[in-house]
Amino acid sequence: MRHEQLPERHDLSVAGRRVVTESEESTPARSPGRGVLEGAFQLLHALPRTSPDGQVAQLVRLTRIPRPTVHRLLAQLREAGAVTLVDGHWSLASGLMGLARQVEPYAGLRESAAEVLRALRTGTGATASLVVPDDSFFLVLETVPGQTTLPVGHRPGDPMPDFSASGQVLAGRRATAPVHRNSGISSDHSAVQEGFTCYAVPVLLPSGRRAALQIASVDPRSTDRFAPMVHRAAASLQSLMVSPS
Repeated sequence: MRHEQLPERHDLSVAGRRVVTESEESTPARSPGRGVLEGAFQLLHALPRTSPDGQVAQLVRLTRIPRPTVHRLLAQLREAGAVTLVDGHWSLASGLMGLARQVEPYAGLRESAAEVLRALRTGTGATASLVVPDDSFFLVLETVPGQTTLPVGHRPGDPMPDFSASGQVLAGRRATAPVHRNSGISSDHSAVQEGFTCYAVPVLLPSGRRAALQIASVDPRSTDRFAPMVHRAAASLQSLMVSPS
């Protein structure tokens, strides 16, 4: 008599709760449980990059995970409290956003940046953000909202697209020191919303890593008119990180 081998069951723990999942694939090189975890984290990384329409199809394309597996992992992540489903739209749960706020590539960076961002927002009226690289994408570490509402997310923990001003700075497309005027990058996103522009400059960290200081606003006048102020703010942040008070 043939007995069908049942798939192994593995634990997936997210946001402090435990969910039992089934592995679909296994190879001699790695355990099925590891594959489940990798798939779950792939979805968590990709989810903020999707739009509401055809969200699952976008996740399949971004992660190369089969559609049935995407559906099952989303359901498990929802049960674990890692994602939410509201009106048919999947998004990261607020608990994960709170975890993102605790991450910083260099000790004291968030606290030092908050002071600089507040001053920059006061001087420009624009949304001021500090963006850092995180594996294969860029992440908003800290932000101070401006006078106008932006058409895209700028909360701590939100991903920043590589075509944004800060994304281009962190991709190393210009000089690395904020004291150089030509190290800044201006980006025009009028295709998203008329008058939506960003300006960013690099910030060198003592660890050898880089961050990007960015302002963004929806205004007929481009944000690059504040370039000197942004450069001074970036230089100030670098000084604070070298000699914290």
